[in-house]
Amino acid sequence: MSKDYEYLFSPIKIKNVEIRNRIAMTTTCSEFVTPDGYSTEQFKAYWAARAAGGTGLLNVGPFIVIKGHKKTYTTLGSGLWDDSFCYGYKDVVDACHHFGAKMFAQMGSGMGRQAYLKNTGDETLIPYAASAIPYHTPHSMIPKGMIDFTSKNKSGPPMSKSLDGPMPQEAPIKFIQAQEDAYAEAALRIVDMGFDGCEIHHAHGYFGFTFLSPRMNLRTDHYGGSLDNRMRFFMNSLRKVRSVVPPEFVVGIRTSVEEHMPGGLSRDDVKVICKTAESYGADYITFSDGTWESLKYFLPEQSGGPLEGVAEIKKELNIPVICPSMDNPDMNEKALREGKTDICGMSRGLLADPAWANKVRAGKKPRKCIRCGTCWQILIEKNWPLRCVVNPELGYEQYNPEYRAIPKKRNWKLPGKEG
Repeated sequence: MSKDYEYLFSPIKIKNVEIRNRIAMTTTCSEFVTPDGYSTEQFKAYWAARAAGGTGLLNVGPFIVIKGHKKTYTTLGSGLWDDSFCYGYKDVVDACHHFGAKMFAQMGSGMGRQAYLKNTGDETLIPYAASAIPYHTPHSMIPKGMIDFTSKNKSGPPMSKSLDGPMPQEAPIKFIQAQEDAYAEAALRIVDMGFDGCEIHHAHGYFGFTFLSPRMNLRTDHYGGSLDNRMRFFMNSLRKVRSVVPPEFVVGIRTSVEEHMPGGLSRDDVKVICKTAESYGADYITFSDGTWESLKYFLPEQSGGPLEGVAEIKKELNIPVICPSMDNPDMNEKALREGKTDICGMSRGLLADPAWANKVRAGKKPRKCIRCGTCWQILIEKNWPLRCVVNPELGYEQYNPEYRAIPKKRNWKLPGKEG
């Protein structure tokens, strides 16, 4: 290994979990699961490919933990609202552990007002949000690379389907409280499946984030108003998860650096949210940035887009942080050396090249994401499985024998059973 990447390939501990390097894959919807949210051979091979490629930490999911969110949108994360999902996802954990990666499971609360629906007239399909406010993405907020790619191929207006969302309905208190409890129930399944940790997702405009944002949350009950009230749903969920999992089990959160919209969630607000989460027992924080309305921050046009914001918030904390969109090895090494982040996260970089970590470690150049937006447009606009212009293997990993992990040893002992 070149000494140029000494920090990038040094191990790190989050609580009692040692990760072999400072490279993480942040959670991304893939559409590699079944329509009902069950695991598939392709989903397992997709994650195993990134583990075999040397990635230290895989944030798998998103796992939707309450069935009430499933019916309101077409793209579905992995299901985890009952025990029937565990068999398939246990196999994913075992496969990736076989290749030396650590596994955290991200628990999500659905897309909320950023759902996109068929016009059926069925009121039961209206998505929930903190308040009944639809979203709109200004053209100025679309990443330039995505606009350029669309125009070159003469395929019409970019992202015509996902620029505007439906009118959501205000979530009833009973549903919010059921969601809090569902996080805790799902966390117990995550422990049983052998994951190394779990992560509560309230980021980039999805259902949980709508409670944090002062422009999305106009509630007058105890889930709205002051920042303390707006983060009640988040902290209740964290508290309930922390109360049921073993004390040594890693629990993290994901939130956005800021909203990047007038009247939206500020960076100072996020500092308070993160410090409060730390006091409630969060062991690490994965960051995102922006929302679908500020898409060029959510999908930054350059590597390390939110790094300076992450570095500023990190100064307020005593737990590790993960910065997203870090797919430039030299930038990553410098950021780690300067203490701006503890782990370099990426999604698109590892979609483009699952062997990103192994190649960098060997002094080779990984295949580079060109930020054309194809993965996003295929997934969000078409509701099709992920594909990549520069990586034709994406979506077909199940046919590559290199990713078929057969563990040498498997522990089938059930919790509480001896022998």
